[in-house]
Amino acid sequence: MTSPNTGLRRSALVVLAVGAALGASACSAGQVSQTANQVAAVDGGRGSAGDLYVNDLQVVVPENGGEARVGFVASYSGYGLGAGVSLDRVEIDGKPVQIGETRPIERGCSIVVDPREGTKPAPVEGVCVEQTSATLPSADDLNIGVSVPATIAFSNGDQIQTEAAVVGEVLKAGTYDRPTDYAGESEEH
Repeated sequence: MTSPNTGLRRSALVVLAVGAALGASACSAGQVSQTANQVAAVDGGRGSAGDLYVNDLQVVVPENGGEARVGFVASYSGYGLGAGVSLDRVEIDGKPVQIGETRPIERGCSIVVDPREGTKPAPVEGVCVEQTSATLPSADDLNIGVSVPATIAFSNGDQIQTEAAVVGEVLKAGTYDRPTDYAGESEEH
C-alpha cells in the first residue's frame, strides 16, 4: 500500500521538472547578439540594380592603418543598344571612395577595380573589360573580418546597396596553403 502523498509528490516533481526545462530553454530568449546583423566577410559583397551588377566588393585595410584599397567588378548586361553607364560614386561605411579614371561601361562590358597594390591595367583581348583602382582615404575605424555597408551609384540613377568585406590582404590565386599544424584537441562524435 502506498501513501496518498506519493501521487502528490510525483505530480510536484513532474511540474518542477517541466518548469525547470522551460526556464532553461528560455534563458537566452530576447537576447540581442552583437554579431546577429553582421555578414561574414568570406567573399566580397555583391548586388544588382536593373542590368547593373557588382561582385566581390572588398576593402583591403593596410596593417598600419591609413588609406585602404577598394576592389570590385561592375558589369552592365542586358539586351539592345544604349548609352554606356558611368560609375557615379562609391561609398564604404558612409565614406566616399576615390575612383581612378574610367570610361562609361557599355552593355556587355565590365570595369575591374583592382584592390592589389601597384598593379597596372593589363589588356584583355576579346573581352570588353576596363581596369582601374580605387582608394578609401581613411580606414582606421574598419575591422578586418567583418562586412560594412556599401553603396555603388551609377550615372543612370541606379544604386546598389550591399556589404563590403573588410580584409587584411589580397592573396594571389593558387599561392595560399592551409596550415598543417593543428592547434586544438579533436572532439570525437
